[in-house]
Amino acid sequence: MDPGKVSPDRAQTCLHVFLSGLAQGCFAAENRSLELSEFLMSLLHSIQQGASRNGLNLFGLVDAKRFDSCQPREHRTDAVQPDCGTVMVLGTAGRSLWGDFQRQGRQIPQSMTDNQVDELAVAGATAVITDLWQHGVRGQLVDARRPRINFGQLAEAAGFGIVSPVSGLLLHPEFGPWVRVRAAVLLPGQPFGAIADASITDRFRPCCSCLKPCIAACPSAVHDGMGNSDRGRCADSRHHGSCEMGCYSRMACPVGAEHADQGGPMLHAHSVGRRTMQRWFGFGWWRMVPRMFRGGPRA
Repeated sequence: MDPGKVSPDRAQTCLHVFLSGLAQGCFAAENRSLELSEFLMSLLHSIQQGASRNGLNLFGLVDAKRFDSCQPREHRTDAVQPDCGTVMVLGTAGRSLWGDFQRQGRQIPQSMTDNQVDELAVAGATAVITDLWQHGVRGQLVDARRPRINFGQLAEAAGFGIVSPVSGLLLHPEFGPWVRVRAAVLLPGQPFGAIADASITDRFRPCCSCLKPCIAACPSAVHDGMGNSDRGRCADSRHHGSCEMGCYSRMACPVGAEHADQGGPMLHAHSVGRRTMQRWFGFGWWRMVPRMFRGGPRA
């Protein structure tokens, strides 16, 4: 036989060995990919459970690129973290925070200011950041009290409900207005894979058939009935002592009324704490601080 030629049998054997090796390599790669996917899903579940233990029972993921495509440039997540691909949205709903306190054998505080409650919730969000870092996933925390992105629209994108076209309050299908978005964690890329659109705004529209008692209930006439709210007027009213027991528009809303604050310090009496509103709109000693340094919502 010509030494430069390979017999058909030998060629077939070599091809079989090559294809077998290729198949084994693909199978191994597929197994590694599956193991990685299972690990990431397990990690995500663990992170969500940890958040829930800290009272953050509203948990959602948002595709940052999809969210940014509907936002003005200055409100986009990539303006805060350029490589952001995933937004983890954290919030509280109902009376879960105090329920978690009791389940962990901790005593519910007799009284807390709204600012102390805010600090407690953000401490839970900080714990989420720490948990992520321990698993090699770095994230940047954005406190809702210093909003650099539109948290109302972010909550909608995360599937938390709808921002009322009447009052501007965030309404959850189960908890109604008794919810608060506390923070967002900006993550590089998509460590948990592709993110489906979780928004329910196309099918959850409780205000369409409502008599709108929330509008008349506000003593400061903050809401115009078309989704716009004069936050400056609200801040002025609260600065001078109004609505200390909570937002009357929130209390008048029929959605999720059974989840209203009770059995502990108020968690969701207002969308924004009094001290935060004072800072945003320059009441008290904050009037000496230029607006650009007060960390308020961007126009």
